[in-house]
Amino acid sequence: MKFRFILFFLLAGICLQTEAQRSDKNTAPAMTDGVVYSLPRTGIRIHVTATREKLFAGPYAQFAEAMLGLKNAPMADREQWTITGVEVETFSEPDPDCVYKAKGWAGALVSLTPEGVIAGINAQSESTAMAAPVTTFLEDQPVPDFPFKDLSMNPFFEKPDSTSRNVLVAKTLQEKAQEAAHTVTKLRKRRFKTLANGYDEQLPDGKAYNVMVEELGKLEDEYVSLFIGKSYTGTYHYTFDFIPDNNSASGEVVFRFSDTKGVLPKTDLSGKPMQIELKKLDGLAASQSKLKSTAASSSEVYYRTPGKAELRLMNGVSLMAFTRLDIAQYGTVLSVPEELLDGTHHILFHPETGAIKSISTK
Repeated sequence: MKFRFILFFLLAGICLQTEAQRSDKNTAPAMTDGVVYSLPRTGIRIHVTATREKLFAGPYAQFAEAMLGLKNAPMADREQWTITGVEVETFSEPDPDCVYKAKGWAGALVSLTPEGVIAGINAQSESTAMAAPVTTFLEDQPVPDFPFKDLSMNPFFEKPDSTSRNVLVAKTLQEKAQEAAHTVTKLRKRRFKTLANGYDEQLPDGKAYNVMVEELGKLEDEYVSLFIGKSYTGTYHYTFDFIPDNNSASGEVVFRFSDTKGVLPKTDLSGKPMQIELKKLDGLAASQSKLKSTAASSSEVYYRTPGKAELRLMNGVSLMAFTRLDIAQYGTVLSVPEELLDGTHHILFHPETGAIKSISTK
């Protein structure tokens, strides 16, 4: 009998606890320790576009002027890099120097981004995942080891006769170049006659005619390249990140560049340093400091008003890029007024800067 009474009271206690949980399912849970969140800080992302031209000198380069009248033909292989474009954008990440804890009712209302940055109060925020840009320094545009496969239409040796005892005698480089130059002249004459309709027989018209003229031009270019060389051009894209601290920055190396090696990481000392200068504009920051000192009420929920900065990307003394940016670290941290944390206000924050985006009661 005693065991039945004990079992009855245990079951009654469980039912009462379950019913209490059901009745409180629509109320916010009590935050005993609080929710940890951070404010965002601004990073600078620099996109660099570079063009590489790899030139192979022609095997008959030394005879280009004498046989074809082409001056200044390159005599040696070379590789030339040029920066053709620079773009600057900002991104955000959690600031390890601005980590806070929202307690009590405010902690129950805070919503965060996947990175732990405050995104809203009593409001649902939308976050979009972005793929991180990857910079690779690998060769992704292969160049042939030897681009000159068709050196002549004629054999490279003299026709043997009885005096040479049928031994093949190789032609000199000058003789090979002379034959290649003669081939260029013949191709030019043939293409001119084709365009001028200088043949006795009627040439095909329409698509066949165009294909014939085009192929004659390609063949001529192929043989001229034996004298002036061949070049291969490729475009490459690189991305570099820079995280400023709370002060202006000057002389910070972002990446390095070499005319012969291209875009290099900043640890490669064989290239010239490309430096960033970030000047903090104090006008807006001073006004924000006054607002911070005159705040009437405060809470444990904080937001950020970003500051302004001028960015210059320098190649030595030459200016490569200039822009004005919003930098969260250059701004001021303020607290959300307590009267906005009563559960009736919906607040959204800009996840890039931590500034208030909107306040509503709907």
